[in-house]
Parts: sequence; structure tokens; C-alpha cells
Amino acid sequence: MISLSDRTIRVAAVVLAGWCALTACGGSDSKAATTQNDGVASLVSESPASTSGTAKPDSAGDSSSDSSSESKRPQLRLDSSAEEVAAYRKAYAACLTDHGAPTKTSGEPTKAEVKAYEAARKACVNKEPLMPPEFSPKTNPHYADDVRKEVACLKRHGFKVHITPATGSDPNAIGWTYDSIPGEGVDITKIQNVCRAEGYGGGAALEPGAA
Repeated sequence: MISLSDRTIRVAAVVLAGWCALTACGGSDSKAATTQNDGVASLVSESPASTSGTAKPDSAGDSSSDSSSESKRPQLRLDSSAEEVAAYRKAYAACLTDHGAPTKTSGEPTKAEVKAYEAARKACVNKEPLMPPEFSPKTNPHYADDVRKEVACLKRHGFKVHITPATGSDPNAIGWTYDSIPGEGVDITKIQNVCRAEGYGGGAALEPGAA
């Protein structure tokens, strides 16, 4: 099984947090770094069609060759199976490893490791899966309604969550977050998957997590 180490996941989280600070990430279409059940780091982003009017972290200062790579990225769908999602993410993980993404498992990432991860991610952009356009407020006119349905479902299952307001000019670009993390014995992933599918009409296998 090809997987990314805890070290690589932490480096990814640092890199993505920095990008979000520079580009005002928000809502469920922002980059997410999560650990899947198969141990593969899930680094996914919105569909290229949803980037109109915003600067994507991975396209800042890019060239026409980068744009070409972007167009070749695998597109996930609301009906993508868990097997299909895992295959795309494993291929991406393998590419990152092959291009020097750090693999040590202790301590916080150094600047050199973050730089190495950034270089690997740039080299592997054509293998980084894209989330369905339904997960972006820029390409889904009903995005806010879908988020509200998802949150209502989570609350029915006893989760303490709330809507986060849009931070930009698009009132459709709301998100959600936890007030507190559910206690032990609660299958958080399973309930999130169920409620995501209820809110958006699919996507149970995608697991992008909270906004």
C-alpha cells in the first residue's frame, strides 16, 4: 500500500495553512489535508471551473505549462466510489513520494521540508484530484442551501456545529465548523459522510471534512 507518513501530512498541513492565509481560503472548497482510512493523505481542491475571480494557491505565478497540468488533473464526482477515490489519492501520494516529499515521522517540519513538499506538489499537480464542482460556491448556485442541509443533518446526529458566514463578497460562500468535537465512541467519519451525501446529493466517499 502506498501512503504518506504522518510527517508528510504535517508538512502538507503547514503548507496549506500558509496558502490559505495568503488567499483567504474559506468554505468547503478550500484545500483540505485529511488522513483517509487507508492512510493516504487526501490533498484535494476545487474544480478549475470554480476558480473564476480568485487566485488559486497552486497557480500563483504559474506558467502555461502549469495550466496544462491543471487541465489534466483527475476530476472526482459526487458518485465517485471509495475505490476510485482511493486509487486517485494513492497515485498522488506515490507521485509526491517519488518527487521527494518528506517521509520522516517525528518532530515538526523544517523550512527545508516544507520547501521540498511544495516542490513535490508542484511536480505532481496533474495527479492531484479535484473535488466535484458541487463543493464550490463558485460553481454551485445552491451551495449555501446544500451546506445548511448538511449542517441540519449533523445536528440531528447530535453534532455541535454551526454555520460560518461568508468572508468575501459572495453570500453563497458559507461554511461550517465544530463548536466541540464529538466524544469517544462516535463514528465521526461515517456521520459526516452520510450528512455530506444528504446535503449535496452525493459525495459520501470523498471525505473533505469540515470547512
